[in-house]
Amino acid sequence: MSKAEERGKIYALHKASEKLNDYYGSAMLSVVQFDGYDIKNAYIEGCHQAEKDLELTVDDIKDIDRLLNQCVDCSNPYQEVLKRFKAQKGE
Repeated sequence: MSKAEERGKIYALHKASEKLNDYYGSAMLSVVQFDGYDIKNAYIEGCHQAEKDLELTVDDIKDIDRLLNQCVDCSNPYQEVLKRFKAQKGE
């Protein structure tokens, strides 16, 4: 499962819990009793939001460029930049 799908699932479950509270006043009910159409829409919306969260920004590109300039002496500079960039982003 991709990160977008994982985040979409979390978002969908959160939205389902909110809807259950609105409809029944308690999130103790099973999600199975919830309307599947709403869950699907929340899942899709969560996937789209996750994709937006994961896309590169101009600042990310600047960071990658800076890291590449630092890694010119590495045996595999692109791999090293990727490793450092992921560490910097907190993954």
